[in-house]
Amino acid sequence: MDFGLTPEAIRSGLIFYFLLFAVLILRAFAQAWVADRLGDPTPRNDGRVTLNPPPHVDLLGTVILPLICVFYLQPRLTQINFFLAWTKPVPTNPHNFEHPRRGELFTQFAGFAICFAVALLAALVGGFAYGVAPRSIEISITLIGICAMLMVLDLLPLPPLPGGVLLRYWGIISEETFWSISRWGGIVLLIAFNLPPVRVLIGALVAFIASPFLAILQIVAR
Repeated sequence: MDFGLTPEAIRSGLIFYFLLFAVLILRAFAQAWVADRLGDPTPRNDGRVTLNPPPHVDLLGTVILPLICVFYLQPRLTQINFFLAWTKPVPTNPHNFEHPRRGELFTQFAGFAICFAVALLAALVGGFAYGVAPRSIEISITLIGICAMLMVLDLLPLPPLPGGVLLRYWGIISEETFWSISRWGGIVLLIAFNLPPVRVLIGALVAFIASPFLAILQIVAR
């Protein structure tokens, strides 16, 4: 059966997936590490303060759905591509934090911070490496796109995403409303992301967030 997958599409898809996988594991580790540093031993007791992938991997969100997205959409490495992906939630007990809501907020946005750092590093390293290995710029642009997409997902004001946690922290939604919406948040995302206007909006936001990092890459590569 022909799925329309050329050797180049398979190569691009695998590189894209392995980069995405690495960023997802880094994000999960960052959240667990921040929670641990803020006084909550729950992630450490659950074996999550580690860069070893298995404790973080969610079969659907880290493997199956990302692979479907990657090989169905057949991304090119120099494009910013659409995908859905996640790891197992990092278990925390906010009561262990000195400031429970603030500690939970910092923990949730640790993933955003690590994506920002990876995107910036990709821009700088890719720019400096361009003169020696021009094709390395493909990896840099791909990493920037992946991180930008994950940062957009983090900022969406929908529980249980970090953006939803921020709404609760600011008192815009109550605790009960947060957990009530959280039960259906994943389904809402899956439905919404299949609507063309939503995909266009998400794509515009991803391009907006990626643009400063791409500009840095271009400046350094000159």
